[in-house]
Amino acid sequence: MAAGGLTVGARGAWGRREALAWLLALATGWALLAALDYRARDPDSRLYSEIAARMAPVPVGRWVAPDFPPGWYMSGPFREHPAGLLFPAAALARLGFPAEEAAYAANALYQALTLVLLQRLAAVVADGVEARALGWLLQLIPIAFTFRIRANQEQAVLLCLVAALLGLERARRRPAWAALTVAGLSGLVLVKGLFALLGPPVCILWLLARRSGAPPDERADGHAWLALGLGTAAGLAVAGGYEAWHRHVTGEAFWSPYLRRQLGVAAATAPAAALATASTLARKAYNLVWYLGRVLWFAFPWSLVLLAAAIRWSSPGGCPAASRARSGAVFALATVVLYLLVFSGFDRRADRYLFPAYYAAAAAGAVVALCASAWLGRLALRLDRPWVPAAVWLVTFLLHVAGGRIGVPTVKVWTADQ
Repeated sequence: MAAGGLTVGARGAWGRREALAWLLALATGWALLAALDYRARDPDSRLYSEIAARMAPVPVGRWVAPDFPPGWYMSGPFREHPAGLLFPAAALARLGFPAEEAAYAANALYQALTLVLLQRLAAVVADGVEARALGWLLQLIPIAFTFRIRANQEQAVLLCLVAALLGLERARRRPAWAALTVAGLSGLVLVKGLFALLGPPVCILWLLARRSGAPPDERADGHAWLALGLGTAAGLAVAGGYEAWHRHVTGEAFWSPYLRRQLGVAAATAPAAALATASTLARKAYNLVWYLGRVLWFAFPWSLVLLAAAIRWSSPGGCPAASRARSGAVFALATVVLYLLVFSGFDRRADRYLFPAYYAAAAAGAVVALCASAWLGRLALRLDRPWVPAAVWLVTFLLHVAGGRIGVPTVKVWTADQ
């Protein structure tokens, strides 16, 4: 038997059917985006889709330095983030896909790839049925509905992180898989800039959690740590290459103006009158509570399961993969804590900053629930088909498009300025 409870031949057949299902689902979604001239309600998504559309006819060598489109909140060079997120969308538009919808189509591909890779990663710390069930369970958490059709960085960031982690795990047995970690950590730099600094610590948390949940294997561990070292070095090299490319095209630096703006925005505080009565420590504590509420809600209901497991972990519920599942839960909890501590230190708050933490909490909580609940386990077994995740994605995608077309109101709980 191979990992995941399937023989090698069965895994091959499963993979082919899974790939076909995703191709059909994505083709349908892309066709619908193009036919309906889709526009997201989210202003950031609209901005990025418009920038990508304007980049498409520009020579590729100048894609490093896009400009804000007319009529937006800023003008001139776009330095909110590196332009890496926009490259695939601009390339897709250049190949003939409707330019204004290309960024949404690229994001749909990121969603599909993330779910597929997450299932493979989860199979390391969970039984096969449980890991594969994440392919549809994670599409039903609140944050997935909020970010169903977007054109901003969050889905690409999650994909890069999952790819980096899977590369680490596969490199334990086949060092060539380090290339996936290199690609993931390099992609984080191109997509999210400063926030790529969280990539290596998350990878370290994974390696430490895996070491506690598996028999020691110094050779395999060495390969994984080497993959992390290569990925980190590659990320730094990509940052340097991006700076050189930007200087060549514009004659100006990218990282120093970008960092000044990002750190300045992150340090933006409440009005002076409010600061006079609120200590720095109190503000940070409020940020922590604010973000913790986001984790509990956006990963609901699995966040509550994970919290309960963390409180009463001495009773794993008879899960047949208790030690492996526990290492996955420890990694998820540590990742959530890392994100909470980092972003609570800033005074500017946004739901999207903790996007990977929501999925870490939801995935770990869902696996714990699948271990503990006979009913949920039976449901997962009944839906254990290679086409189910793609079908769930397509149905929810269609519902999202239909809701936007008929003006279904969005629900906002505890808004960012509160």
